[in-house]
Amino acid sequence: MCIGFEDLVNKGKDALNSEQGEQMSDQAIQGAGDGFDTLTGGRFAEHTDGVQERADGFLGQQEQQDQQDQQQQ
Repeated sequence: MCIGFEDLVNKGKDALNSEQGEQMSDQAIQGAGDGFDTLTGGRFAEHTDGVQERADGFLGQQEQQDQQDQQQQ
C-alpha cells in the first residue's frame, strides 16, 4: 500500500492539530532555539527568542486555519 503525498500532508496536519502535536512542536521549537543559543554562545539569544515566538505563532495560526477549513467542508 502506497501513501500519496496529499495523504501524508493531511496526516501531518492532523498530528499538529492535536494537543500532543502542539506539545511536540513547542518542544522542537524550544530545542532548536536552545541548540542555536548553545552554538553561538548566547550572542543572539534575544533574536532567537523572537524567532521561536514567531514560529510557534505561525504553527498556531496554521492549525487554526486548517481547523476552519475542515469545518467549512
